[in-house]
This record gives sequence, structure tokens and C-alpha cells, in this order.
Amino acid sequence: MNRRHEQILNIISSEKEISVNSLSDMLNVSLVTIRSDLRLLEEQKLLMRTHGGACLPSTDDIGHRLSINYSAKQKIARAAAALVEEGDTILLEAGSSVALLAQLLSSRKNINVLTNNAFVARQFKDSPGVNVILMGGMYQKESETMVGPMVRDYLSYYNFTKVFMGIDGFTKDQGAMCRDLDRADVMSSFVQKGKKIYILTDSGKLGKSEVKTICRPEEINYIISDSGVSKDFCEFFQNCGIELIKT
Repeated sequence: MNRRHEQILNIISSEKEISVNSLSDMLNVSLVTIRSDLRLLEEQKLLMRTHGGACLPSTDDIGHRLSINYSAKQKIARAAAALVEEGDTILLEAGSSVALLAQLLSSRKNINVLTNNAFVARQFKDSPGVNVILMGGMYQKESETMVGPMVRDYLSYYNFTKVFMGIDGFTKDQGAMCRDLDRADVMSSFVQKGKKIYILTDSGKLGKSEVKTICRPEEINYIISDSGVSKDFCEFFQNCGIELIKT
């Protein structure tokens, strides 16, 4: 993905829907170039083309979540990718920043990836150096995530050192939270099995409460976020022994 593609996603994230003509004027490129860009981004499920323009995918679709604040999430994903080493066996849970992390890891060699998300698994389809295990379970169609007891059963067969997860909210008293109960149950199991827990989140979710807690602050090793993390939360993470990485 080039810089112009990122600009297009940022514009559509802000405007929700925009015409080809407007994008051409804003980015100072031809209509043919914009149409080609939109076609490529649609193939990646990052937007939907409309008659004469483009818009965000449906609200619960993973492509929709990828498109929102794309540049910030890309920076978070890059910082997370720097923490993955050759020979690692890692678990990648669902989440837009985690999906971007998977894309960045697709060119790596000698890593093993477990995941409960089909979208994440597909990022490695052309990656000979990455072994991928997609855990089975009840399939949530829009998020492409596997949930339920079968996913938890898979955990007894595998060992992994690093768990990378996205979240929907985080408060000081409750810790990391998820709005989906089935997904939250699976994520809690991942936390219990993993040795190091990495949370990938934009700063807007800090201070936001959601339906169910995934893990307490003391169970988290790293939080990777953007530069908008408040001083108050920076101090809280430090006191909890959480290493904060701001991008």
C-alpha cells in the first residue's frame, strides 16, 4: 500500500463517502488513477465502491474497522512487528491493528502463527516462511472470528509465547475489555495461556468501558498505542509495570 492509498482511506474515514472527482482534485491525480486505487482498496476489503465514488464498508465488517484511523493503526502495527523475533510462536487475535500486524509479518521467515481469525490467516497465504494454524470454532461472519469452546480446546495442543490482541475499551479498575461476550471469553483464555500479552489499541479506547473484562492491568506486559495517550494513563501503566510503546 502506497502513501496515496493511505490518504484515500483517511479521507473516506473522515467523510464516510466521497466521489471520484473529489478525490482526484484533493490528491491531484487523474480520475483513472483514483479508480485504479479504489479498485485495489476494495479488493482488500478496505472500502466499498459506489456509483461515482467510494464509502466505508458496513459497520461490523473488519474492513470498516481497518479503514478508520488507518495511518495510526499502521504505526501501531509496525511497532508491534518490531517485537516479533525469528523463531517466535505467536498468537494473533482478531482486531484491525492485529490484521495490519499480520500483513507486516507476512514477509517474515521462521515464525509460527496461531489465530482464531480467518482474515488474519489469509494475510499469510503467500508466506512460505510462516506456519499458520487457524483454530476452529463458531464462525462470526462479519468479523471472520472463531469463538466458542472449540477454540479454547485447541489451546491445550499448542504453546505460544506472545499474544497480540485488540480491545474495545480499557479502564483502570477493570482493565482491557471487549464488547462481544463470545470473543471476550476466548480472549481471556488466550491471556491465561500466553506468556507475554501485547495490547494494540488507539488512545481513544483508554478510559472507555465495555461489556466484559478480558484481562486485568497486572496481566498485561505491553500496550502499544498512539501519541494521544494521556499523562494520567502513562503514569498508571508505569505503576502497573506495563511497558507503554507510543507510536
